[in-house]
Amino acid sequence: MGPATHMIYQLNVHNLAIVDDVTLSFEGGMSSLTGETGAGKSILIHALGLVLGDRADANMIREGHDRAEIEAHFDIRPLTLVKSWLVEHDLDDNEQCVIRRVLTRQRTSRAYINGRSVPITHLRYIGQHTIEIHGQHAHQSLVNTDTQRALLDIAAGNAPLLQQLATDYQQWQQTLLSIEQYQQQAEQITAQRSLLQYQLDELSSYDLSDKAIQQLLQEQKSLSHAEQLISTTQSSLGLLTEQEHHSIYSLINQVITQLTTLAPVAPKFNQFIDTLTSASIQVDETATDIQHYMESIDLEPERLQQVEMTLSSLHQLARKHHIDIEQLPSHYQQLQQTLAALSQSADEQAVLEQTAARLALQCRSHCEAITQQRKEAAVILSHSITETINQLAMPKGEVHFDISPLPNEALTINGADSIALLVKTNPGQSLGPLGKVASGGELARISLAIQVATAGTRNIPTFVFDEVDVGIGGSTAEIVGRYLRQLAQEQQVICITHLPQVASQAQQQLRIEKQHSNDSTSITVSVLDPSERINEIARMLGGVTITEATRQHAEEMLTQSHAI
Repeated sequence: MGPATHMIYQLNVHNLAIVDDVTLSFEGGMSSLTGETGAGKSILIHALGLVLGDRADANMIREGHDRAEIEAHFDIRPLTLVKSWLVEHDLDDNEQCVIRRVLTRQRTSRAYINGRSVPITHLRYIGQHTIEIHGQHAHQSLVNTDTQRALLDIAAGNAPLLQQLATDYQQWQQTLLSIEQYQQQAEQITAQRSLLQYQLDELSSYDLSDKAIQQLLQEQKSLSHAEQLISTTQSSLGLLTEQEHHSIYSLINQVITQLTTLAPVAPKFNQFIDTLTSASIQVDETATDIQHYMESIDLEPERLQQVEMTLSSLHQLARKHHIDIEQLPSHYQQLQQTLAALSQSADEQAVLEQTAARLALQCRSHCEAITQQRKEAAVILSHSITETINQLAMPKGEVHFDISPLPNEALTINGADSIALLVKTNPGQSLGPLGKVASGGELARISLAIQVATAGTRNIPTFVFDEVDVGIGGSTAEIVGRYLRQLAQEQQVICITHLPQVASQAQQQLRIEKQHSNDSTSITVSVLDPSERINEIARMLGGVTITEATRQHAEEMLTQSHAI
């Protein structure tokens, strides 16, 4: 099987730290970056992290300059997810993806994808799906149980199930919070409902329609003024018609009679006679109406007392609720609505409790499936990592993923398991927690073994290793190099190393050198041809003095690895 297609094929760094202007060109398979300690190799990896969205600082800009730029070129032909994402965000440009980060001293950094300005989060998305960087101290995070669980879930392919669990778990927790809020308010709500029901019962004994209230008020007015009304109507009737010679009706008719006598002499009087005749008729009709009204008036002291007692009770209720008597009907309706809302609140709590129970069952079901897949993956992954560390100078080493239920059958957003990576590094030892059993060098080798064992499950096309082989040497270093080269059969591998046994395994080797002038320092990057690789491997083998024997050893290492 040939080397994997290269995913990142160019990195341009301009005015970052001690970097003046450098271009790195990467091929597929495995590439090694070598050079003297302090030559600036890790700065280039840091630059790669910046262009993938790491946090930036203006102090990273090269002294004497106002801006720094990092640009990375990717071949995304195999990356259907990234291509689809670029199309969705109108950022696609055929089969390539060029991302750029610009740092300035005056403002926050800017980001670009295929020449278009984008948020920094867009760079991080590209980074998450293209490159995984393992720093010099990445293995230290292995002692964290969250990291151990994440590694096992990667190997188990649990991402879809964990996403479903996260969605249902968050809804479940939110529902439980809502129920708790209802319960905290339950006593208060019960008291409110009792008070409202009492108030409604008290009011419901009366007809509180607008029409009924107005009729009572009007009836009270009429009954309380009945005697006065009768007296007034009788007096009015006397003035209008009942006084024989002095009523208004008789006086008008007298005037009509007088005018009629002289009408032949003064024709104008006919107009006056017509007007007075009309007035006489209206006076007579009005008197009749008053007579009927007077006959309808009843002196009912008992009814008046009953009406006034009812109104007195209603006025008392209105004062109790701090309103006017006319507002009682609308207030009564408002109390009914409030009580209905409180009753609905209790119904909603019952619905929430049913929802919480359903979500809990779904979460439990997800957790059971996740646990099963973890147990199956743990067997395979433990065996694979154990085989690998046995060849990395830990011949009796053993790795085991311990999976046990959380106390009290609890479950979390990450499942219902307590996961621990247990190891033993020497014969006669018992399995124990990774952080307590393994030394720093052993941790580094176990970390590398895990990366090799899980690389094929992570769907990341490029792995960058920044001196992960620190503390390893001799034949173990050669095995590390072989594993990295093996990894490069499926993924692109970029490795910063000081070990010739590792560097010699790479299909491509780049040398980083630091150069000094009178007032500045910069670095250069060279892609080494076969002859130059022999010299560089010899330098890594022999230090300051390079003998012919060292060169022959270097050439032999490269020949055996088929790197030249």
